[in-house]
Amino acid sequence: MGQLFSTENMQLPSSSSIPLPDESLDILTPAKKIVRPQFLLRETPMVFDASREIIRASDGLGWSNMAAVLARTDPFEEVVPPISSLFIAVPQQKIKIVLEKDGKTFQGEMAANSHNIIAPGNGYAVQGFDLINAFYVYIKNEILRELADEIYGRRLDEIDLLAPTETADPSLTYLLDTCKHMLSEPAGTNLSSDYLAQAIVACVFSRHSQLRDVPRSADSKVPLSQAQMQRVNDYLQANLDGSFQVADLAAVIGLSRTIFFERFTVTTKATPNQYLQVLRINRAKQLLRDGKLSLVDIAFACGYADQSHLARFFKRFVGVAPGRYRKDAH
Repeated sequence: MGQLFSTENMQLPSSSSIPLPDESLDILTPAKKIVRPQFLLRETPMVFDASREIIRASDGLGWSNMAAVLARTDPFEEVVPPISSLFIAVPQQKIKIVLEKDGKTFQGEMAANSHNIIAPGNGYAVQGFDLINAFYVYIKNEILRELADEIYGRRLDEIDLLAPTETADPSLTYLLDTCKHMLSEPAGTNLSSDYLAQAIVACVFSRHSQLRDVPRSADSKVPLSQAQMQRVNDYLQANLDGSFQVADLAAVIGLSRTIFFERFTVTTKATPNQYLQVLRINRAKQLLRDGKLSLVDIAFACGYADQSHLARFFKRFVGVAPGRYRKDAH
């Protein structure tokens, strides 16, 4: 099977029997949108009582894959059972703590803006001796599983997260600061929070993980059938302005997330995210030629966070800015 996807010139062979992104499809037909429940702080193991004051929180902002809170806590002691999310704690000032995790004990001071990372499936015990202002982030395990597929082509259980304490990583600090500032934004930032959650996990993977030497299954060479690819393509076309995970696509055709990702990449020679970008750019080109919507509205209709986000991807794929493409089309 020849290569079905090219990010360089957006040429997709019309002779292929596999349904592909097609600008001629009726992509403007209204479709049912994906609405995900919020990831609320009450779903996390964090205890909120008289000793912990919430300063700002993500509850009510519509975030579906990440929950975050800036809180002020009196001296405390707590034991947290194994958690199902990636957890990152960021003290806003130098603090003195005793922390037990991964069978090890850390006793001493954590610098302001350092990171305590707890990997999914791990618990911890902590004692704080001072009034603590800290920023806490929980990211759903689904995001880690998806990025494990996207980045490494591995299952999450084939990756060991090192979960350091006291780390002060400039890239991770920048992403977490962005997340903290987003707590002050109005509701409706779910799309931005999804991208940010993925960026945080990718940063953690790149700096604080190692791969296990696990051989891949021969099943990874099996492609999707034409009917399966058609259902996935239809689903993507109907929900380009939304946000979804690889698990959503896998569920459409009844496969596990890992098997779907492997078969999809064999079929299209692209990751689901790369394929999605082609669909979104095709929709943007259609709407630009139509000339009825503003660039801001086109960005939202195509699933981009804002006009500049659209412009970056559009120029990367098409070679010209959206405004120039619209002008040339007319």
